[in-house]
Amino acid sequence: MSKEGGLRSLAEGHPVLVAMAAGLVAGAVAAVSDRMLDPLVTQKQKRRDRRVREAPAHRMAGPHFGAKLLGRRLDAREKKRARALFGVIYGLGWGVIHGRLTGRYPFLTRWGGLPFAVPFFFACDGLIAPSLGLSPRLGRIPWQPSAKELGNHIAWTAAAELVHRVAGVRS
Repeated sequence: MSKEGGLRSLAEGHPVLVAMAAGLVAGAVAAVSDRMLDPLVTQKQKRRDRRVREAPAHRMAGPHFGAKLLGRRLDAREKKRARALFGVIYGLGWGVIHGRLTGRYPFLTRWGGLPFAVPFFFACDGLIAPSLGLSPRLGRIPWQPSAKELGNHIAWTAAAELVHRVAGVRS
């Protein structure tokens, strides 16, 4: 059996594992994207952003949920661990959601997954984060940090799509 055939049969037999791997890889790519896009947001825009929220929702989520789970404030080391754990859980969960939705609705995979990425951004930053109290609604956040976050969601989705294509799930 060729290496490509073995990878393809693994992907066909375990699509959830491929989706989870795609989510983890995509999370790592989105972290790099975040660092690369960060200089495009000026210090003035970052100050305006901090007036309405302490940090972006993805940085707040881990410590927020960790503090609720433990019933106390977290120290700096615990916050760092909570962010890492949240990143893994986020990647695994959204990887599965992405895999299921794109498997059912293949048009979401077009153009590197752009039809998935844009609603993904609005779902996370526009609905979920505000409803959980992690961030204000998008209209209160300066557009530049939101544009950066949209870029991160596009990078996340493109990376997840690439994993699926390398695994032979998509052509």
